[in-house]
Formats: sequence, structure tokens, C-alpha cells
Amino acid sequence: MSAFGPVDVQPFTRRGVCPALSAPMQTGDGLLSRIAFTDPISPSDLEALCALAIQHGNGLMDITARGGLQFRGLTAESAEALERDVLALDLPLRQGLTVETSPLTGIDQTEIADTRDIVSRICARADALQLHEKLAAKLSVIVDGGGLVDMGDLLADIRLKATRVSDHVFWQLMLGGAEDKALQAGLLRTEHVADSVIDLLMCLAERGSDTRGRDLDIEQVRAVCAGRLVDVRRLPERSDKGANAPYATTVARCNNARPYGIMRLSNDVFAAVVAPAFGQIGADMLAALCHHASTLGLQRLRPGPAHAMFFTGSHEACRALLDHARDAGFVTGADDPRSSIAVCAGKPACASGVISTRDLAEHAATDCASLLDGSFTLHLSGCGKGCAHPTPATLAFAGSSEGLALTFSGRVSDTPQAVLPLADRKAALSRLARLYEKEHKPGENARTLLARLGKERIVAALRQDTR
Repeated sequence: MSAFGPVDVQPFTRRGVCPALSAPMQTGDGLLSRIAFTDPISPSDLEALCALAIQHGNGLMDITARGGLQFRGLTAESAEALERDVLALDLPLRQGLTVETSPLTGIDQTEIADTRDIVSRICARADALQLHEKLAAKLSVIVDGGGLVDMGDLLADIRLKATRVSDHVFWQLMLGGAEDKALQAGLLRTEHVADSVIDLLMCLAERGSDTRGRDLDIEQVRAVCAGRLVDVRRLPERSDKGANAPYATTVARCNNARPYGIMRLSNDVFAAVVAPAFGQIGADMLAALCHHASTLGLQRLRPGPAHAMFFTGSHEACRALLDHARDAGFVTGADDPRSSIAVCAGKPACASGVISTRDLAEHAATDCASLLDGSFTLHLSGCGKGCAHPTPATLAFAGSSEGLALTFSGRVSDTPQAVLPLADRKAALSRLARLYEKEHKPGENARTLLARLGKERIVAALRQDTR
């Protein structure tokens, strides 16, 4: 129900349900409400949102892996008041279809293409057709112009990625999943991107509200896009490299999926990229960081991938904010062990949580820091839904009624390779870290070592003294 009648509370039953400002979700610590932005906001704007989180909720806020902002601990009455007060701030809130792009688009000079016009056209057409009411709740479109922010790990039903061919920009069309697993459908010219996306979305809507991008095969995509997909064999030869050169190039990424630290966007514009540990923080601490950013003269920020906040301004101001954030306990570098852990709210904040994932993550970050070298993701899930990391992880642990379930190189929803006693969960992770310290070769990272050892050796180490 829209503002400002009684809120439409959604039950917390499974992945696939999205909380929203006017439709909060019931979870373990009350109602959960989420917002996302279509344009940058100011630190003072976020400071005002923090005040609302304290006034109407339990004072805890999440920054999601996709850059959403969540308010926790709401009641039905306070959720209605929160909606009213958030809308009164007149912020650039996303409504309708989820179309995502880099939080730095338009100011990152390493981008192959500015995505804002394409995103605007897709959203306008989708809103006019009310497509968000006919599509799957979590359906998303990503428009990736390249640059310093890696969007590749985010799941997308439809993904466009800018690529340069000779002196021309084309867009690689991909469907389903993360970038490395997506169906590669072909290239589109810039003028055809928005129409092609809308036509694909209409095709999905016609097939039913449960249909996702992964459900379309290449022939179906070609039929929908008609003659707009470019035959790469007929693209002009790259005169600077010769006939045998690859037909396209893309810019290098920064720190893969962990973009924390200082980014240089142009000669005089920089970004300070920080994140709350494990994606959650007290609103008072976040407000204090935003207040400090304002005193430094930083007037632009946007939440983005990897639970990060991207503050932009001068190098001096960004460096000062980064130092302040580090002292305040934020993640400010890819070498922080906490940046290698994907963790959900867990018990008791999540109604489905079997274990306290935050407590286990803190233990892992402290006692298993040597193992968490940034080469892989450790996924700690309170249950088998795996909300915090829907893609496969090198090591994935989930709480269950039987114990702590381990999946090696997979999702927590997969059949586990082992189930450990819940009481032994911290000791088991510590044993794995000691195994890494003992067995790794000079120059060998944790991901390579774990692959070399294999699941049998890993399971044996985890089960030591518990059989």
C-alpha cells in the first residue's frame, strides 16, 4: 500500500522477497525497510537518514552488497512514520524496476561510457509500461560502463557492459547470473540498447512473473533483439593492432570486488571508499562519519557494491576521511580480513537464522586473518538461503538444525560436504587457519592452497577432535 496508509508487511519466508520503504519485511528484530538511490546524495542527507533510523527503528543500519540502505527494528507504526519522513527529505530514491550502474558513473574518467542516459531511458520506458509490477520481485538490470567499480559479481537478469571496438563504443549483452557465468548474447550499438532491454523485459513479463533472464536461451534472445545484435565478425578491423588482435578491449578493474581505499577518478577528483564491517553499523557511528565528511568539504556520496560508500572530492579530503574511517573501525582496504567475509544478519536479527553469524565472522577476522588474504570469499550464512552471497564461494558455511553445514566451492543451498557440531564452529575455522599457516608454500595464496588440498583434506581438518 502506498504512502501513507497502513504499511504492507511482507512475511520473511524465502529468498526472492524484497523489502521496500512502503512494504517492509518481517524479520527477527522487527520490520526491515530498504531504499536505494538513483543519484548521489550528500553526507548530510545520509546523516539525516541515520537520525530517522534511530528515531523509528533500533538504530542499526545495513548497507547491502548492491548498495541499498536498510533500516532495522521497525514496528508497523514506525515503518509508516519512517516512510513519511524519508519521502519528506526529497532524495533521489529508486522506484520501480531495479536498474543499477556504477556509483561513480559520469565522474570516473576511466569509464568506457557514461551510463546515465541509457539508465534513464530504460527506467522511463519501464515505468511507463509498469513493467516492475509484471516481473519477478528481484529482477535486475545492470548497465556497466566500465571503470573502477567492478559490477561483475552482482547477479543480473540482463547485463550491458561497455566495450570499445576501434573508435566506437558497443555494449555486450549478457543474461542471467554473475558476469562470468552469464549467457553472452552479442554486442549492441548504443542507440539500440534501451529498446533491446525493454523488449527483453516485455518478453520476460509475458512469460510470467517468475521468469528470469537465465530462462532465455540464445535463440530466444536473438529473436527478441531482431537485427540489433551485431555480428562481431563484421566489425571493422582494429587498425592499431592488426587483423589478429582481439576485437574489443575493456578497462582494468580496481581491486576486483573489494574497491576500498582511495580511487583517482580524474586529475582533481578522488573517491574515498569505505564500508561498515560486515555491512552493518550503528546509525550513530555512520552519522558521525558523515558529519566528519561534511566538515572536510566532501559533499557527494553514494552507496555501491561491496557494502561500500563512495565519498568523492579532493585527494586531501578523501585521504583525511579514509584515515578517520579506519580509526573508527570501518573497512578501508582490501587487505582487511573482514572484507573477505560475506555474512548475513544471522540470529537473532534474522528470523531464519540458526547461528549468530556476526559473532562467528568477528572470530574469523581475528583468529583466521592469515587465511583471509583476499584471494577468496568466506561465506557465513545463518541458514540455507545464502542471502549474503548468492553466487558460489570457495568456503561456505550455513547454520542448520543438524549443525554447521560446509559447502566447498559452492552455494550454501547445495548439498553440504560435511556437517559440524554447532558448538565447534569457531574452533573448526581456527583449525583451518592453522592448516593454512602450516601447509601453504611461499607465494601461495589461500585460494590456491585450498584448491590444492581438496575437500577431503579440508573436511578432515575441520572435523579434527570432533568425531
